[in-house]
Amino acid sequence: MSIKLIVMKSGEQIIADIQEMVVENKAVGYYLTKPCIVQLLHRERDETTEKMAFDINLLPWIPLAKGETVPISMDWVITYVDPVDMLLEMYQENVINSTKSWGEGMNRPSENEND
Repeated sequence: MSIKLIVMKSGEQIIADIQEMVVENKAVGYYLTKPCIVQLLHRERDETTEKMAFDINLLPWIPLAKGETVPISMDWVITYVDPVDMLLEMYQENVINSTKSWGEGMNRPSENEND
């Protein structure tokens, strides 16, 4: 498993388990397993440390896709890097190690909401 933070041409930042897609011994794209958009909700500067603090939200990328893995073309990726520890832990805990099935309960009203 290789969890990376990917920057797409569209500007989206996606965190996912990434594997190369190889055709005829040539890398042509990537397979993203359980991809999530990393959304920065709030930013503020800590006056004592002069560091920036962020509130982060993870949203499923292409939430209506069937299955957990999404293939993408290599030319849509600007770069990918190792995510900071806090983001990696958040992703592993809430997405990878979650007991819910991928997409379960996401953007779907509960049965009681319609009462």
